Amino acid sequence: MAGNVSKGKNMSEPIIRVAIADDNEAYRLTMRDVLLYESGIEVVALWANGLEVLAEVEAVRPDVLLLDITMPHVDGLAVLTALHERHSRVRIVVLTMHDQSNVVLPAARSGISGYVVKDAPIEDVVRAIREAFAGHALIHPQVMPLLLGEIERQHQLSDGWRSLLTVREFDVLCQLAAGKSNEQIAESLHITVKTAKNHVSHILAKLQVADRGQAVLYAYKHRWLQPEWP
Repeated sequence: MAGNVSKGKNMSEPIIRVAIADDNEAYRLTMRDVLLYESGIEVVALWANGLEVLAEVEAVRPDVLLLDITMPHVDGLAVLTALHERHSRVRIVVLTMHDQSNVVLPAARSGISGYVVKDAPIEDVVRAIREAFAGHALIHPQVMPLLLGEIERQHQLSDGWRSLLTVREFDVLCQLAAGKSNEQIAESLHITVKTAKNHVSHILAKLQVADRGQAVLYAYKHRWLQPEWP
């Protein structure tokens, strides 16, 4: 169902056009009602399955799509794949109960802008929407350890990083993918904490990302760290 479903209150700021795709009608309506009171957010469509998303998303053109993974007819992962193949510009935040690696990893590989579990506070969902609209990636803390753990355990290295990073910087990036702090990186690589911090800063600048999590996702997306899944 597309159209002007709700509008943000402050019309002086950029309006983020949000669509919600979830087969649970109660959840769709609740999320719509909650977002109604968020400044600068307008809910423009409610979809119950993947077929509706694929049929209407290009006409509705939301800025951000809140996408459930488990839906009838065409599931969320299939929607992600289709939109990725279409080179769609909509930013996607996966909003689901799933925190298994067989869902998290394929979703991340499809270029999502965020991953938030459904039982997260509404503030986390709103933040994910705003971060996605700003071009940033946000993975909920409940999911990030799983993602990073799978990357560390199953990664296969590519040489693509050599055009941007030094060998030492790539070593540090691998440590970031393992979820290590600056202190732990310093200990593992036998360098000072200050040097570790400098390497992290250089990595963020060279990859043009805002934080450590985005740096890891960048490496993952470009298959510098490439997990395998069934």
